[in-house]
Amino acid sequence: MVNRFQRKYDCLGSKAFLTITTNREEKFAELIFDELIDKIDKFENRFSRFKDSSELTKINRSAGTRTEISQPMKEILLKVQDYSKITHGVFNPFILPTLQKVGYKNSWNSPETDSPDFSGDVLADYKDLKIKDNSLKIPEQSAIDLGGIGKGYLLDQLSLFLDKKNLDGYWLSLGGDIICKGININKQPFEINIASSLDGNKTIDSIVLKNNHKISIATSGITKRNGYKNNSSWHHLINPKTKSPSKNNILSATVIAGEASTADVIAKSIVIEGEEFAKLALNKQWITGYLMQCLDKAQNLSIIRKGI
Repeated sequence: MVNRFQRKYDCLGSKAFLTITTNREEKFAELIFDELIDKIDKFENRFSRFKDSSELTKINRSAGTRTEISQPMKEILLKVQDYSKITHGVFNPFILPTLQKVGYKNSWNSPETDSPDFSGDVLADYKDLKIKDNSLKIPEQSAIDLGGIGKGYLLDQLSLFLDKKNLDGYWLSLGGDIICKGININKQPFEINIASSLDGNKTIDSIVLKNNHKISIATSGITKRNGYKNNSSWHHLINPKTKSPSKNNILSATVIAGEASTADVIAKSIVIEGEEFAKLALNKQWITGYLMQCLDKAQNLSIIRKGI
């Protein structure tokens, strides 16, 4: 008999939904959830730009000098370098000062809490991320944000942990980014619904796992993390070329990939760059499918999909 266990957890400025299916007892599941949450907490405490004591904030405050970094920080920054290179800087880790300037300064779940402020710094070139051995140097008056890859990278790490637990299946969601594998309580492959960008209660498509494969799905868009500053609207997806929120007709992009970190980065890059970038990512086999939700000339929802 396959049992389903789930735990919800507030973290990373959003909600985590942790689901496993197993023929083991509840106590076994609770121990797994405790370990998952411990890993999430450690990740947030190390990599959050909203925490004054995080390793990331300490790096940002040491801009201009070479700083020793932990092995986990080195690992994620090496991935950041790779994704920055293949996207030609559409994904730029130095986006933090610009993000704060447009209005996204504090954690979405705690807007009243002051976060470390780097809004007076500049947007550095992505090539200026200098990793050597176990140390890092970033340009003076620059600061790093890992929000464009963080949830995806963490999902990959949690997935590797669960792969060793001999589960029937698992389905993990961090702020809507998902990684899953195996079967549900009915011994059927997991099915993931894609919600409308205009109506979160409406499903516009679905994705079904095949042959017990692991898949990662990330959705990025402009309809949730946004606001107004100085009588001007903003959202959190910044185009590094213009140093301002992306401006096109794309509301969101959903991406399927082998790794959640890849899906996370490419989904955001598609919203910023458009369908030509989505076609490139598919052609290069960085992703296996994408779905874009856009507004047509009459401001109605239109859908572009490939591989889904």
